[in-house]
Amino acid sequence: MKIHIGADWHGYERARSLQQWLVSLGHEVVWHAAEQFDQGDDYVLWSVRVGEAVLTGEDNAEDVKGIIVGVDGNGEVIAANKVNGGRAIGAYSLPQVVEGRRCNNASVLVVPTAFCTDEEGRSLVSAFLETSFDYTVDNARRIVNTNEYENSKTIEGWAAADFPKPDEYHPATSN
Repeated sequence: MKIHIGADWHGYERARSLQQWLVSLGHEVVWHAAEQFDQGDDYVLWSVRVGEAVLTGEDNAEDVKGIIVGVDGNGEVIAANKVNGGRAIGAYSLPQVVEGRRCNNASVLVVPTAFCTDEEGRSLVSAFLETSFDYTVDNARRIVNTNEYENSKTIEGWAAADFPKPDEYHPATSN
């Protein structure tokens, strides 16, 4: 898998550690942050670059994901999702990461250094990379509708009323 990774100065060391670990697992890792630690680095540029690289890879039918590392992850998620078609999520718990991949086909994971250790970060990244999108009509429709709104500010094409609604939502983490 090709993995695009980026970080600001808050996440630089953790991102470099993740980069080495991912390479050791056999992934192709593309670095999208400063070559040297720079305390003046901000997250917006690196988040957008990772988001754009992942979408370009998807458009080229590559097996591709993105990882961004920052202090709390919120700004990075916002910035990465400003890229047209972006599907970035924060890594705040294992079930949340799994559901983000399974139901929303998230393609970029933002790892917050303030809320997890190196080991927890690797566990969250592993779950993100190993969980597949659940190709159901409902999940696909939601992504298409979100993309339609992002591009045209309407949701008219693949209307929710055209498909049966499930009786209940059952997250993978419940019984």
